Amino acid sequence: MKYFEVVFDLLYLGTVFFIGFKLLKGNTKQKTTFGIMALILGFGDMFHLIPRILGHLTTGLDDYTFYLGLGSAITSATMTIFYLLLYRDYEDTFNNKNKVNRVIIFSMLAAKFIVTFFPQNQWFTGDSTYTFEMIRNAPFIIMGMYLVILMFISAYKENHTLYKKISYGVLFSFLFYMPVILFVDQVPALGALMMPKTIAYVFVIYSVCKTTDLN
Repeated sequence: MKYFEVVFDLLYLGTVFFIGFKLLKGNTKQKTTFGIMALILGFGDMFHLIPRILGHLTTGLDDYTFYLGLGSAITSATMTIFYLLLYRDYEDTFNNKNKVNRVIIFSMLAAKFIVTFFPQNQWFTGDSTYTFEMIRNAPFIIMGMYLVILMFISAYKENHTLYKKISYGVLFSFLFYMPVILFVDQVPALGALMMPKTIAYVFVIYSVCKTTDLN
């Protein structure tokens, strides 16, 4: 299983960076935005996936606790930027700059970003408590579900094909992520759900890459 994960992680990083650079060459603002998002996604994930790869191929993950924790902290911060850019693209696409939506989305993202730097995270030792992990992830989950609802409503109201795909990709990423957050300490095998979660993100940026226009 560990070698499968190594191959999967390398393929994922290669794919997301390839799509990201390809999107940056696109002829629309939206493709440029998603290109930046793809590179941020790959850059953030790289910091915790590379230590996992090295751990699997050498002396084990326990010897890379510090680097895995540092990588997880970086990923937590970069995902905040990823969703900020996604929400701004949503606003531009549907011309929906609602003040209430902005307050909810931005406040949840700000809370997620700030809590990432709390010492209670114990990033470098892996000793964070279950309670604090829930506190750290709560604003992210709230933001994600709220954004999914916004995107679904707008996409189906305007029959926007691309944002229907994006909405499903983001929805499934959270559906795969939440059992890991809630129960992985009790059922470690649930950690495998991070793979389909990763595929959901690739689906989002690939959908934009294959789009010839905004609809």
